[in-house]
Amino acid sequence: MSRPHGLLRAGYPYLRTLGMRRVTNFPADIAFAKNGDALILMRSEGGSSVRIWSVDDSEALSADLKGFGGYGTNEGQFVWPVQIIVDDAGDIFISDEATHKISRFNPDGEFVSRWGAYGDGEGEFDAPNGIAFDLDGNMVVVDSKNHRIQRYTPDGEYLGGFGEYGAGAGQFELPCGVHVDELGDVYVADWGNNRFQIFSADGEVKNVVGEAGSGPGQFNRPTGIAVDAHGDIYVADWGNDRVLMFNAEGQYIWSFSGDATLSRIARTYMLTNAVPNRLREMGDLEQEKRLRRPRSVRIDSEFRLFIPDYESYRVQIYQKEAIELDRTQYAEPLRNVTLEVT
Repeated sequence: MSRPHGLLRAGYPYLRTLGMRRVTNFPADIAFAKNGDALILMRSEGGSSVRIWSVDDSEALSADLKGFGGYGTNEGQFVWPVQIIVDDAGDIFISDEATHKISRFNPDGEFVSRWGAYGDGEGEFDAPNGIAFDLDGNMVVVDSKNHRIQRYTPDGEYLGGFGEYGAGAGQFELPCGVHVDELGDVYVADWGNNRFQIFSADGEVKNVVGEAGSGPGQFNRPTGIAVDAHGDIYVADWGNDRVLMFNAEGQYIWSFSGDATLSRIARTYMLTNAVPNRLREMGDLEQEKRLRRPRSVRIDSEFRLFIPDYESYRVQIYQKEAIELDRTQYAEPLRNVTLEVT
């Protein structure tokens, strides 16, 4: 799919919420199984795991497929899992910044292998964070505390990398999320520098976007990053409790601060528990819908935006509404912008 010449942005309405406390505690990231189900990666002491969920929020799937993993350092377990991705065959990969390893599972959630070693040399990690596949099927890994990006085969063979500590273009301070788009460009959420950077496939800087703050296009510790098929960029602005959207050129477009309603499973739970109903009636429901510390952001092939609402134990979903425009429907760049549409 090639990118359109332009877009008519019709809106980005809230769609639904998945999960609830005790069911999707501390969701850190999301990936999508081959059948479209959501794989929700949860990160909490005593409960780090993956839960398989139907995107339409009907219910978690059958008991034998509900999830896998668990808290610990043994094979198939996690301590501080960060990101989850799925390859073309359906195999699942998860980074763990505490054990400095990448774990691999088959599509049924059965442990296959893991690799990674602590250190600062080539092919070593200090808190591996974001992971993504490049166009060749190799893995791009954010080596957060070593302030760099590394590439590996899915089996853990080191292929090279780029980046170093600093605040200049091409440098990082504790980078977090990563995304590789259909052109091969690499997008990195630069947590400590309050920005994101875009690189070519070979590590050349193409754009640097953002600064510290809470205004439009500003960040307070950006974590996750994703890019859709239109080239629009989404960044989880962790410290500002929101997700920001930019176009392919890095221009600020939109902000998501949260519009959650009760998920289907949460409504079922509430109807059988009188005390939570009383407490909810006494609460500030305006604040209940807001995002709290989102760590990641994902968008699927249907342009549904998934935001793991980390400290509210749920996932908020939005639906992009945009019409693709051809050259006859979209003017060339204007020399002097004189018209503002609000």
